[in-house]
Amino acid sequence: MTQELPPPGAVKPYPEPDAAAVRELLLDWCGAEPEDAEDAAAALAALDGPAREAADRLYQSIAADMGGRKWLPWPKPPGAFPLLGLYPLLAAVPDMLAFHEGRGVDEDLSRRVLADVGEKLRLNRRLHGRAGLDVANWFTGHVRGALYQLGRLQFCVEGPGPEPTVGVHIRGEGGPLTLDAVRDSVEWALEFFPTVFPERYAGPEDLVFTCESWLLDPQLRDWLPERSNIPGFGALFDLQGPGGPAGNRADLWRFVFARAEDAKVADLPEDNSLQRAVLAGIRAEVPWRNRLGRLNLARLGF
Repeated sequence: MTQELPPPGAVKPYPEPDAAAVRELLLDWCGAEPEDAEDAAAALAALDGPAREAADRLYQSIAADMGGRKWLPWPKPPGAFPLLGLYPLLAAVPDMLAFHEGRGVDEDLSRRVLADVGEKLRLNRRLHGRAGLDVANWFTGHVRGALYQLGRLQFCVEGPGPEPTVGVHIRGEGGPLTLDAVRDSVEWALEFFPTVFPERYAGPEDLVFTCESWLLDPQLRDWLPERSNIPGFGALFDLQGPGGPAGNRADLWRFVFARAEDAKVADLPEDNSLQRAVLAGIRAEVPWRNRLGRLNLARLGF
């Protein structure tokens, strides 16, 4: 599981959080549900020697790349320890706060970043019926100072080169995806990234925003009601490439239906217009796809 990770203690001692710290960080900083916080605190005691060593090595990978881009390619957590990746992330919160402070990022934004952890814990409980964090590596972007929640949208330093692209991401619990909310977020990002990362972006003109998501699939326009904000969001991007030919079952099952990928189509919920539209397309054998796009700033008036 950990063959490509740094050895234990390679960068700095691993500040393993105790149960009280886990509980406090999850409740006070991450907006987690009390049930998830209690289960995470209790599960810490069950970690065996190899699991604790793995957590140490995961933490070292964070400490070795503070200020790095995107998120780290962590392995999936073992089935016996579905919360294993959570503990090194929580251990890295002081590192994140120190990085933010050094870049002039205030505590309110630090808290907004970490609120995503509580959201994904809730999603994992809906998916699997227990506490877990199956995408723990996603949060290595958060705690290493690459990703920020600026209004409705998340923005992450991504891509190669001296002027990396800025990835656009959309939280499920972020509120309506209106064009006004999107415009406000992008306007904030145009100011934020050159200020916080002047060595990467001399000014707003250096920012290239990209997004890869099922939300950009233009086929959604044929299935969603006119009042939906999703087609309008997708229309802001110039699409690149045809998208994956195998469709996008994993993301749709996870983010639209909050179901594990092995759930049968007959068991998928139809509780809202998005679920009903996507499910109607599935039954009609529509090949839903993830699409990659570049944000066209002119369409937002910039």
